[in-house]
Amino acid sequence: MGRKRRGGPEEALDKAAGRLGEAAGRVTGDESLETQGRALRRKGELKTYAVLPHSDGGWKVQTEGARRASSVHRTKAEAVAAGKELARRQAPSQLLVYKKDGIEVQEEKTYR
Repeated sequence: MGRKRRGGPEEALDKAAGRLGEAAGRVTGDESLETQGRALRRKGELKTYAVLPHSDGGWKVQTEGARRASSVHRTKAEAVAAGKELARRQAPSQLLVYKKDGIEVQEEKTYR
């Protein structure tokens, strides 16, 4: 539904490419290549949370790939606040806030 799914081959590829870039940078002494590789490897470790409209009205915070919502809220502002707090506690993570249509991302925030 417009959400980018992680955890499968994409995550494994990010981690592998990151390890390879990090090792290549270490061997050649290229610190920027090593840093880029480390960042790419960590990207595969991000846990993603989404603030989405709830089918019964209101808004929900849901971990990507989960079948049930982590929490349900009456207003979008409450859901965003809860999502930000959850993502901060579970860093490294990413929070995607969707528009009312549930398809288009309104805001994206990464926590390290």
